[in-house]
Amino acid sequence: HLGSMGLLLLAIVAALPGSAAAVTAATCAAGTVVHNHSGCTAAGHYSSTPSSSPDLCCALCANQSACASWSWHGTQRLCDLSTTPKVSTTSGTQDTTCGCRYAGCSQAPTPPVACDPVKRPSKPTPTPLPPGKTQPHFVTILVDDLGFDDASFRRGPAKNASYTPHMLALAESGILLDRHHTYKWCSPTRRAFLTGRYPAHITGTQAPTCSNLTPLQFTILSEKLAAVGYESHFVGKGHLGWQTTDHLLVNRGFTSHLGFLGGGESYVHGLMSRCGDGGTHDMWHDSEPAVSLVDGDFYNTNFFTTYAVEKVQQRNTSKPFWLHLTHQAVHTGDHRGPPTWELWPADLQKDYISSLYVLDNGIGNLTAALKAAGMWDNTLFVLTADNGGDCGLPAYDGHGGAPGFASNYPLLGRKCTVWDGGTRTAAFVAGGLVPASLQGTTSSALMYVTDWYPTLCNLAGVDPADDWVDANGTAHPIDGVDLWPALMSGGSVNVARDYLPTTEVSLLWEDRQGHMYKLITDEVLSNRFYENGTQYMDTFNPCLPKGELRRPAGDEGVGVPPSCPTCSPTEPCLFDVLADPTETKNLAKQLPAVLQQMQAKLATFQYYIPSLSPDNLACYVCGNTSSAPPKTWWQGFSGPCCVPKNNSLL
Repeated sequence: HLGSMGLLLLAIVAALPGSAAAVTAATCAAGTVVHNHSGCTAAGHYSSTPSSSPDLCCALCANQSACASWSWHGTQRLCDLSTTPKVSTTSGTQDTTCGCRYAGCSQAPTPPVACDPVKRPSKPTPTPLPPGKTQPHFVTILVDDLGFDDASFRRGPAKNASYTPHMLALAESGILLDRHHTYKWCSPTRRAFLTGRYPAHITGTQAPTCSNLTPLQFTILSEKLAAVGYESHFVGKGHLGWQTTDHLLVNRGFTSHLGFLGGGESYVHGLMSRCGDGGTHDMWHDSEPAVSLVDGDFYNTNFFTTYAVEKVQQRNTSKPFWLHLTHQAVHTGDHRGPPTWELWPADLQKDYISSLYVLDNGIGNLTAALKAAGMWDNTLFVLTADNGGDCGLPAYDGHGGAPGFASNYPLLGRKCTVWDGGTRTAAFVAGGLVPASLQGTTSSALMYVTDWYPTLCNLAGVDPADDWVDANGTAHPIDGVDLWPALMSGGSVNVARDYLPTTEVSLLWEDRQGHMYKLITDEVLSNRFYENGTQYMDTFNPCLPKGELRRPAGDEGVGVPPSCPTCSPTEPCLFDVLADPTETKNLAKQLPAVLQQMQAKLATFQYYIPSLSPDNLACYVCGNTSSAPPKTWWQGFSGPCCVPKNNSLL
């Protein structure tokens, strides 16, 4: 009987002229073992006793296309590699000395990998607080896709005060952050907040569930705060990357975690939607799927608010407290309206306005809980959108737009663009840590979402440094800078930065001479807004036919016809956003020295995101690490794709 591998060997050997006598004993001895069956010796013989005529059964290259030659010789017995024990096909008898070698190949077989655990950062270092200071409580809220002009705190009580009164009251008792920036869409902003690193360094990728895009090699903010005693809770949308169970937030400094792992869901019962990865549900509670909780998720804005309030009420009063509340509201791509009893009266934008209204009520309930618990006077309360409003694209000359009702007035652009409408966000700070002299003021300091990492670390009394050293020995520190000196100065102290890469293709430079220049090297036409919130398409680029738009690569919205960019690497745009906040006057040709300086600076920001090596992953059993784990692991819920080899799931 000739097995399948024996047929393959016969076919290959028959195709090689003179192969039966082509390889000498010396050539075989110099080859690399592919199938090292019993009896192989260091001299290259497949026998327990070497002889002058090696009894090599076969010589086969593991990758013929990469070989200078392969052949078989010796006793001219072919090995049937499909059988165990191995059989000499010429006699049909067992031959335990059968094996295969190859010679002259440029690529050796991949050696087996051994478990090499990820090298985690060293334990954070506490730092002394100023005399008389105690560790404050922190509440940080990310609102998904909130338009720059949608909440009343941007333009005072005359604008939308009726459905965002709690946010208005908080902003008026705190500091409005007029130049707070984020990335142009969700996941990079969220990862930047927790790592203190620019998306221009850790990529602008929308993190798949099974990814290391919030790398285990970094110390995230919760791990810093845990080192100095904080009780921390993560509630809401993740979109961080959860390649292994070690990425779960309760394994990275958070005391508890309730929320969904992906980029969006249906707002009810943890049901998956277009942004999810695998499974039918996406809701996680600490170290397992929230199977017992999703039936009570009638509307996740309320679901998350209720859980957050419970954590305030049930906290350990001997510890400082951090709540990181990352609402899905008012994300429109997967939007579902609130329950009927909470709907805002009939409106063109009924679901969106109602979603914002319910969010504001939840913020009011959370603020009341903090005050009732006696925590408010020692709390820093931070609220920001994760990017600009997802206003969609307006209908234009017969080309329909994507759904969306946000307004980024007076700014140009929307979520997914690098115009200020996509990256300059509605934001404020409040709470008892804001002194009375600064309440109701506005800060124009240049800020980025990364800055909360060192700001909170320094207030909590822990060193924010987190240098990751790559394989070349290059250290990569965090990018965020401490905002507290600038915030507390009332404008007399600048944030300690000059250049800010809001994305990989856009850079801000504050020259300290009354200008804030913005460079854009890749962007297209986008939305503008009237004061009443309605939108229209900008037409200042003459190369774009009416109604024809091109979205940048990676844009998660619907496709539209391709066309030419407004700003490109060869024809960049340069604006002074202090003098020209709506980005209408391209100064690239008027200020060539500024343009060249900023182009050179932007080029210095390069990705350095670490991955998990095969040796790291050898410590786990993985499903499909690029998309989803086996559905049997998490009871039909989305979840991490790799578990330790001793995990009970296995």
